[in-house]
Amino acid sequence: MSMQTTTATLEARTAPKGRLSAHVSITTLGQIAAVGLGIFTGVMTARCLGPQGRGELAALTLWPMWLFLLASMGISQATVFYTGKRLYSLSQIWTGSTVIGAGQSLALLLVGVLVIPLALRHYSLHVRDLSLVFLLAGPMAIMGAYPASLLQGQLDFTSFNLIKLAFPFAYAMGLALLFWLGHVSLQGVVVCQIVAYGLALAFGYGLLLAKVRIRFVWQSHACLGLFSFGWKTQLGSVSDCINRWSDQLLLSLFVPPRELGLYAVAVTVASAVLLIPQGLAIVTLAAGSNQEGAEAGRVIARLFRASLLWLLPTCFALFLAARWLTILVFGPAFEDSALACRILLPGTVALGLNQVLYEGARALGQPAIPSYAQGAAAAVTLLGLYLFVPRFGFIGAAMVSTVAYSCVLILMLALYRFRLRLSLADLLGVGGVRDLMKTLKPNPRS
Repeated sequence: MSMQTTTATLEARTAPKGRLSAHVSITTLGQIAAVGLGIFTGVMTARCLGPQGRGELAALTLWPMWLFLLASMGISQATVFYTGKRLYSLSQIWTGSTVIGAGQSLALLLVGVLVIPLALRHYSLHVRDLSLVFLLAGPMAIMGAYPASLLQGQLDFTSFNLIKLAFPFAYAMGLALLFWLGHVSLQGVVVCQIVAYGLALAFGYGLLLAKVRIRFVWQSHACLGLFSFGWKTQLGSVSDCINRWSDQLLLSLFVPPRELGLYAVAVTVASAVLLIPQGLAIVTLAAGSNQEGAEAGRVIARLFRASLLWLLPTCFALFLAARWLTILVFGPAFEDSALACRILLPGTVALGLNQVLYEGARALGQPAIPSYAQGAAAAVTLLGLYLFVPRFGFIGAAMVSTVAYSCVLILMLALYRFRLRLSLADLLGVGGVRDLMKTLKPNPRS
């Protein structure tokens, strides 16, 4: 037994060992609460700011959030994986993630100050300044993710979901206060988000320290392991971000803010059905990382089927009700969002299934696999947006997004079949899950 494994064993932990269904149920409740809060904040900002203001809000937050993702380097997923595998102690993993997080935060701020004024040069000075102010939330967002990841890797989904809910809850309460005071403005919304990130960071570390005893313990192998696993995951995350956000990023450059606001609402409505798949993906990474071989494959297949059974009927129902629901919730000014929402829904089915497959591959110690499919689809996305956005505006962006998500799903299923020996029949439970390749014993340090 290695010294790292011995240390991890000696540092006693009492991670919950409940059934998979219990993990799914707790996380699903957390996702429902998060989506409910997201709907509240989305409706509040759309109705108070209107299509023009909602488009400006999307533009000024999207560019910093894109930089947040680039700076994250997949360390959150790496933290979950290493915590589940017990290869290092919690203190060693926390120390490594904290040191990396400090470097990420510094790089984020330096790059953001240069990129954001250029990206938003077509917007007013007020919008550009607010975007730079919002950039200050980046370090809090990055560092605030690590307590949740440590607890997720321990299968403590109750604490994990409480931390994940801290930001949307604080943000919703801040908006409600502004509305009550009659001061909902673009500047007020941005300040609410920054304060919410700070409160979420404090709550996350408070809950982590109440649950486990950690201290600063430097272990170079742990830090290098996190970075090695993380950058492989990051390749897929960046490609996924291109597929999911490049439409709005490019719209912010080439169309009026009103059209961006309409498209942002369409994405919000279409994404509402992803609450269950997102919860299932969270459980897939943590539960799969705590299993080995064929048993991990069974976990992935079970959660893939659950995602499919949720997505098909809910997306069909939303397709029928899109126009009525959009007008009811967001107001008549956003009626044109309904068509884009309907176009996005087939891609939403693919996106929800992909989320489970991504985390399944990472749980099996293959974080680079999602990158292959997502990278190819990112090329399709960028080419499609270049061809369709100038001609069709936000409707063209919706069409390209659905095609890209579908391409990712097809490629992921092919990679699962040939790289992980897990076919579509296995995932659907038609032929039973085969034993995974005996050689598929992930080496996290590779």
